[in-house]
Amino acid sequence: MKGKVALVMGGGAGTGRATVLAFGAAGARVVIADLNPEGGKKSLAELEAAGGEGIFVQANMASADDIARVMGTVRDTYGALHAVSNNGARGTDNLPFTDISETDWNNCMDVTLKGVWLCMKAQLPLLEASGGGAIVNVASLSGIKGEPLQSVYAAAKAGVINLSKSAATEYAKRGVRVNTVCPGGIRSGGMEFYLDKMPEMKEKVLGVHAMGRLAEPEEIADAVVYLCSDKASFITGHDMVVDGGAQIRSNVVDL
Repeated sequence: MKGKVALVMGGGAGTGRATVLAFGAAGARVVIADLNPEGGKKSLAELEAAGGEGIFVQANMASADDIARVMGTVRDTYGALHAVSNNGARGTDNLPFTDISETDWNNCMDVTLKGVWLCMKAQLPLLEASGGGAIVNVASLSGIKGEPLQSVYAAAKAGVINLSKSAATEYAKRGVRVNTVCPGGIRSGGMEFYLDKMPEMKEKVLGVHAMGRLAEPEEIADAVVYLCSDKASFITGHDMVVDGGAQIRSNVVDL
């Protein structure tokens, strides 16, 4: 990806930060967008300390105006865009289905699903005008199989998966590939927050994965960068599951 321009929406922490660093290690110049300026600036500092080049733009993925400002900054600074990771998301508290409020629904959907739509709507024209490229939307295993007590988040991520497929179909002959990465559990701030609220679930969460552990953020980032690279040039509309064997783990035999 040497000399190319990459954009990471939600690049201020966890998997997003790992993706920023992975793009940088692959030779890309990286635009980091995040709602949290402290996190975004820290990601930029780590990128530069590793010898990479980039900029930070504060932005809310739920705001069309913010996204337009990010894209304007990309054009003004680098004049092109070749790779995108849309990584921002917002979940809810762990709630039974019937306890979810309309506010819970809207807050989650605004970032996790509508935000990805707003991002792609703004990103696709510049990717096409830059001679083609790739978008990887970070979905979730929850979007494939559902998730108890996180039904809104699961529904939003399922929407991300099918929204990505629709965009992939429309842009397949226009030089832009669109895929998703669907992680299982990741050892990051979001999972730590979840487990802090329900510490009794830690062993169960680890045990869901056949490998008996969570993913490191870097392992997800590597999948994102691969799908954005020329090595994945014939892959579009694909959902790459990176789940440590969560879908194939036996519920009967404990290995």
